[in-house]
Amino acid sequence: MLKHSVRMSGRRSFVEVVATVACVVITAACMLGAAPAGAAASGPPDGLGRAAAAATRAPVFAYYYLWWSRGHWLDMLGPNYPTNAAPLPLPATLDSSGCGPSSRYPGNHLTDVPAHLYSQDDAGFLESDVRQAAATGLTGFIVNWAGAGRATQTVADSVYSRRLRAMVDAVHKVNAAGIPFKLWLSYKASARLLPTTSILGDLSYFLATYGNDPAFDHSASAKPTVIWQGSRKYGVSVLQAVSSRYRGAVRLIGDEKTWSSSRAPYLDGNAYYWSSQNPWTNPQSFPQLARLAAAVRAGQRNPDGSAKVWVAPAAPGYNSKLAGGSTCVPRRGGDTLRRLFQGNAATAPNAWGVISWNEIAEGTYLDPMTRYGAADLNALKGVIAGGA
Repeated sequence: MLKHSVRMSGRRSFVEVVATVACVVITAACMLGAAPAGAAASGPPDGLGRAAAAATRAPVFAYYYLWWSRGHWLDMLGPNYPTNAAPLPLPATLDSSGCGPSSRYPGNHLTDVPAHLYSQDDAGFLESDVRQAAATGLTGFIVNWAGAGRATQTVADSVYSRRLRAMVDAVHKVNAAGIPFKLWLSYKASARLLPTTSILGDLSYFLATYGNDPAFDHSASAKPTVIWQGSRKYGVSVLQAVSSRYRGAVRLIGDEKTWSSSRAPYLDGNAYYWSSQNPWTNPQSFPQLARLAAAVRAGQRNPDGSAKVWVAPAAPGYNSKLAGGSTCVPRRGGDTLRRLFQGNAATAPNAWGVISWNEIAEGTYLDPMTRYGAADLNALKGVIAGGA
């Protein structure tokens, strides 16, 4: 999902936001604007003290995509990439900034490759990812799923549904071994607008199949959590139709760039998918997100009495240039991920949505591959452990 900079009006300094969050965390009683007027705008400091520590203790999930097969690798690497080489060569070079990709093979759209071109259908593959993510300290995956648009669909109707079933089975197996790990659902509805009937059909199938499945997280709600990717692209009438049908059965979180009183009644919270947030060139992104989080929390409670949920984004980097985009955020050896966690802690998130485990074309992946190895995964492990 190619996403670019969020545009929100108004400016406040990062110092103001940190002061605000400190008040919220300690007393839950002060309003935005607690810092002295005229404080200079700046990026986040190296640490945010107790507020940051509290925020990083929130559950940390990572977005996980189910589209990787050998055929998809071949499509992304193009016909000229030497798939039989050992070891597999890097398909592109980067400039000294960590951006500026240059493909080494005509038709290639990637900057990195794994040790071998796997399929997520390979025996044990998804379980291995779950175990590696759990060992890092992740609470779980936000699994991206596209349905067939019918309440009567079956697991066999799409590769997404087949792999979702395999992911659920893998979590069951890992949980049976005493390893905690859970799932949220990322409903794939952003790349193209879906008819309302298709959304209703997909959610009907999901609830009938997985509504009470213990692989899905029920720690904060008795209902499974569904993030509606691209919800901001749909009209209020669509949100209302989906909410009225299924809000009592799912915790429905939006993907909204702004938060409005007309849309808020139909969503249980917000998880804006900002994959290209740049802490180095856009330090104002931190107070922008703090304002968005504050707006989410400022409205009325949800119909079940629960408070609105805010899920903060963080990513190790971003580079979509070979995939048709124009944006790059360099990784800087894990520092980008650490800085985003530090800065976005000012939003006092209820949970984190790390972008991503395996969105490789956009360059946000944590999954260790050839170019970066486990550097960013280790950085995330340090953040979760409180060592950032």
